Amino acid sequence: MVKRKFLLVFVILLSACAAPTPAATPEFPVSVGTPLPASPVATNVRVTDTNEYAFPQLIPFDGIPPVYDPQFASAADAPLLDDELVMGIALDGEAKAYPVTVLRFREMVDDELAGIPILVTW
Repeated sequence: MVKRKFLLVFVILLSACAAPTPAATPEFPVSVGTPLPASPVATNVRVTDTNEYAFPQLIPFDGIPPVYDPQFASAADAPLLDDELVMGIALDGEAKAYPVTVLRFREMVDDELAGIPILVTW
């Protein structure tokens, strides 16, 4: 009788120490450390397209001239609304803001900030 109790306790202890049963395997099992198979498509091949495409141009080449000499006003004197969008830049303690309403029609501003040439584009 003692042997049966000992055997029963031993079996219970072994089952308690056993590794847990694995969870349900995912639909697409992934092996850790296994490299992915090589892509069937070569990625270093240049594709030659012999088709000719016609893209209508709405404005001619260089049809939107950039702003080469922007004029600035202080924030208090600027004729901007409080919620008007601007593109801002700050560098070495200097800051400038370019109103999006102006950039919509000119798209580029060639400027300089803290002695560094910058191009602001929209």
